[in-house]
Amino acid sequence: MSPASNEKEETLSSAIALLELLSTQHALENFFHEILNRKEEEEEEEARSKSNSKCVFFEISSTALRALSNVFKKETAETLKRSAVKTIAKKSRIVSLFIGDDQSDDMERFEELFGCGISMENVQKLFKFFARCTRSSGSSGGGGDVRVGSADDVDSDTNSDTDRNKYGVIVSVRLRCGESVAIGATYEESKNTGKFGKSENDEAFVAYPVAPSTKFLELQSSPGKETDDVKWLYCDDKGNARTEEMPNFKWKGKLRPWKISHQEKLFRGMRKVPDSVVKAEWWETSRPLAEERARQQRVADELPKNEIEKLRKACEIGRGAIDCVVRAIRPGVTPEALDVLCHDYICDNNAYPSPLNYYCFPKSCCISVNEVICHGIPDCRPLERGDIVNVDVTAFFGGYHGDLNETVYVGNANVDSGENSEAAKKLLKCAYECLASGIAVVKPDARYRDIGENVSSVADKYDCSVVRTYCGHGIGKHFHCFPNVPHYKGNKATGAMKPGHAFTIEPMINLSKEWRDELWPDGWTAVTKDGSLSAQYEHTMVCTEFGVDVLTKRTKNSPKVFPFIAYDHSSTGEAPLNDVGKTMQVDSEPAHSKIVSDLESLIRAFNNNVSI
Repeated sequence: MSPASNEKEETLSSAIALLELLSTQHALENFFHEILNRKEEEEEEEARSKSNSKCVFFEISSTALRALSNVFKKETAETLKRSAVKTIAKKSRIVSLFIGDDQSDDMERFEELFGCGISMENVQKLFKFFARCTRSSGSSGGGGDVRVGSADDVDSDTNSDTDRNKYGVIVSVRLRCGESVAIGATYEESKNTGKFGKSENDEAFVAYPVAPSTKFLELQSSPGKETDDVKWLYCDDKGNARTEEMPNFKWKGKLRPWKISHQEKLFRGMRKVPDSVVKAEWWETSRPLAEERARQQRVADELPKNEIEKLRKACEIGRGAIDCVVRAIRPGVTPEALDVLCHDYICDNNAYPSPLNYYCFPKSCCISVNEVICHGIPDCRPLERGDIVNVDVTAFFGGYHGDLNETVYVGNANVDSGENSEAAKKLLKCAYECLASGIAVVKPDARYRDIGENVSSVADKYDCSVVRTYCGHGIGKHFHCFPNVPHYKGNKATGAMKPGHAFTIEPMINLSKEWRDELWPDGWTAVTKDGSLSAQYEHTMVCTEFGVDVLTKRTKNSPKVFPFIAYDHSSTGEAPLNDVGKTMQVDSEPAHSKIVSDLESLIRAFNNNVSI
């Protein structure tokens, strides 16, 4: 079992030990009744006028949970267990949803808790659990109870509903890799005998992967709440400098730079990379010297099959990282918090986040909002409903770099109305089709310059423009190398594709006809010259004897967040825009299907050990 898989199993074992602890009599008094006596929290949830179901929600990091799990052991003194349960109760909260015939009734609240675009299987598990949660008054704990029971149970078995109080709990654990796993269980209290324990009829469940809640992703340190370890400063001089004051600039759009975190005790103020991770050559020097030497090269490497497989592994890690980040994109979440998720996912998979310290870039991924074309530096500005956000991720593993990016809408573009949301949806659809049209060119002997012809024809159809300053690139042992892959028509790119050529296609599309860009004073952030929105999608691919192999294609568990795609929750998970779109998704099971199977086996063991 891999270290990542082992950590997930150990974490779930600890979570199940917690669920077992909550089935004890002292948990009824020190956990459930303690929470239900919180009048203010109850009233706050009651104010959610549409909500008709609620449960207890406890969120914790895997590291903290495993440390706490020592208290869950049978030999631990009861006084220590009671103290631990009280501590957990203080950190738990009551959460509520409106459950109706349509699961979209309270999807916004659901996504606040579990992330956006998660698999339909996990959505159904969680909604099914909440659907059993009903509200009633007059529990023995006072203040209303956190009841669990289906409407059918109430109608057909009144005695059962009268004789027992039932409680629902969800434990969401933020794993070391940045993803979360949620488990839920129900408990019953007999009003006649006072006996308390796990429910006989309601099985516990596990939902993975989900995202940490928006509340859990709130920054522990911020510009107004600095700590000794973390300071907040503006980035300046292409990442070489930091400043207290916002640099002067003739801003064109509405966006402004916000401060970024600076880890006072770490090298260059950057996030720590584990010692076990093999680092890119610029980790300490900020200079990719081998890449600079390779720029004189005018012939692309033809990778043999064994090297393509090494590149594929790096791409799979990059895909997992971007999926982890995209699930967490919701109003109120900061790019800083998203960068932490990306960094943790890549490092947890024993890889290095390629952007980190690349020519002094200060973060582990690029996050570009609204009019930012590319190379946005993750900062502390909370994302707002209606923003569009591009996440650009590259993972370095086994000596190879895997590069991809996606642009998503913050909120629900299919629910939001108005000119801005319609314009954003048009732009995202255009950018996605531009990528698909570029990939359609790839086959042996095709000219690299022809990619720009296809991309430009799609952009023209949508009355958008193609950025000319930045282009796709060769990739493999070097982050960026030959060939250059421009995306605009009339370009002068040289060379033809051969089997084994590995490169990216990443057209950057502006909503207006103005394709030119400007750089912010930080020396990295490229923005549209007229302040219009910009979007892009990127894949790493290799030319094959028969066409193209997209190495960063989406999996069945990739977040379903694109407003222009009709999702099919059977088969591959989404219906492509056209035949070309099929090359950008995968039919096979995602890499962590084995992990899910292991987690569910532990849950089955928990369900088979019923105590009431």
